[in-house]
Amino acid sequence: MYRNDTIAAISTPRGKGGVALIRISGPEASDIACRCFFAKNGKNIAVMPPRVAVYGDILCRGGYKDSGIAVFYKAPHSFTGEDTVEITCHGGALITKRVLESILACGARLANAGEFSHRALINGKLSLTEAEALSDVLSASTDAQLRVASQNTQGKLGRELYEIYSALEASLAALYAKIDFPDEDLADMSGEELLDTARSILARVSKLVSGYEGTSAIREGVPAVICGIPNAGKSSLYNALAGEELAIVTSEAGTTRDVLSQTLTVGSVILNLSDTAGVRNATDKIEAIGVERAIRALDNAALVLAMFDGSRELSADDRELADRLKNTSGALICIANKCDIGESSGVEELEQMFGEVIKISAKSGEGIDELREKIEKLFISDEIDLEKDVFLSGERQYSAAKTAQTYIENAIEALASGMPPDCATTDLEAAMGAIGEMDGRSVNEEVVNKIFSTFCVGK
Repeated sequence: MYRNDTIAAISTPRGKGGVALIRISGPEASDIACRCFFAKNGKNIAVMPPRVAVYGDILCRGGYKDSGIAVFYKAPHSFTGEDTVEITCHGGALITKRVLESILACGARLANAGEFSHRALINGKLSLTEAEALSDVLSASTDAQLRVASQNTQGKLGRELYEIYSALEASLAALYAKIDFPDEDLADMSGEELLDTARSILARVSKLVSGYEGTSAIREGVPAVICGIPNAGKSSLYNALAGEELAIVTSEAGTTRDVLSQTLTVGSVILNLSDTAGVRNATDKIEAIGVERAIRALDNAALVLAMFDGSRELSADDRELADRLKNTSGALICIANKCDIGESSGVEELEQMFGEVIKISAKSGEGIDELREKIEKLFISDEIDLEKDVFLSGERQYSAAKTAQTYIENAIEALASGMPPDCATTDLEAAMGAIGEMDGRSVNEEVVNKIFSTFCVGK
C-alpha cells in the first residue's frame, strides 16, 4: 500500500459546513500546495516557519477562487511523519471538491482509505494498537466507548503489551540459560521465580481478556427485549428508556402488533432494545403473528425485561408468561409497573417466583433510574475501571490475547509439574508471537491493510 509519492484527501465529513480541511502528505506536499495556494504575504509556504497558519487565495479547478488557511508541517513533525500541508477552505461540498481536484491536478494522488494513518504507522508516528484505538475513537457513539478507546490512543495498551513481551523475553532467556548450561548458575531466575513470573504474566494477559469480554456491552450492545401481556406498560417503558415517544401508547390492549427496535444507551451499556407485542393466546390473525415474533425475540435476547402490571392481581396469561420465562437463557429483570396506582398482592407473588422485583411507573418515570442501574450492573463488572484499565480493541487483538493466554497456561503447567525447562520454551515463544502480533511486531501486511481499510479516506 505504501508508496513514496504525495497523497491528498478531504479530511472533514462531506456536506455543508463552515470550513473543510484537505490534507496533503508526501515529499512534494509543499511544492504541490504552492501551485494552488497563494499566501497574501507573497511568501512561499515551504520557506515559511512550519506550523504557522497562513491566509491566502486557493485556486480551484474550473477557474474558481476561494480563500482559506494553509499550515505546513515539516517532516518528521507531522501526523504521518512526512512533509504535510493542511489547507482549510470554505465548507461547501462543491467548493471543497473543486479545491481537492486542483490539488490532484497539481500532482498529488487521491489517498486510499486509511492511507494517512498507514503512513504514520510505517514512519513510527503511530503504533498498530494506537491505530486500532483511533479507529474506535472515530466510530464511538457513546461516552463509554470513547472513554475506552481514548485510553489506547494515549499508548496505554502498547506499553502494557511491551511490558508483557519483555517479561516473556526475560523468562525465555532464563530458561535457555538453564537448558544450555545446566551445570552452571547462569540464569537470572530460579525455577520458583520463573514460575512466579509466568503466573504474573498470565494474570496480566487474563485481565486483558476478561476486560474485553466484560466490555462487550459497551462496544457491541446487548440484545434486549421488553415482554409482557397486553397493556402491562411495555411501550411506555420503551419510550421512557429511549427518552422519546417511539411507540404508540393507548389504554387499548394489544396496540403493539409488531417488534419495534431501537439502539439506546443505558449508563455505559448499549441496549439493542425491542418492544414486542403482548404475549397472550391471541385470536386475531395479525396479533398472533406479532405474538409469535415476540416469542422468537424473547428466545434470542441476552436481556429480558419482563413487565407485569403491579396494580392488579396476576392473570392466567401473566402466570403462563412467568413459566415461559423460567427457561430463558438471557439475563432477566422482573418489573412491576404502575406502582403509582397502587401495589397488589401480585407483586408479592412475582417476588416469590423471581426473587427481586423492580417497581416502577413507566408513565411518571418513578423507578426508571433504579432499573437503569440494575441493567448496568448486570453487564459491567465492578472490577472494571473505565478510567484506569487498559482494554483491547477488536476481535483481532482479543483472539491473539486468548492464544497467548492458552500458551502461558501450558508453560505454567509444564514448569509446575517439574518437566524439563525446554517443555515450557515452545509455549512461551508462541505466547511471545501472539503478543507480538497484537502490537504489530509480527503482524503480516494483509492484516495491516485490512485494519486501515476500515478508516475513512481522509484519515
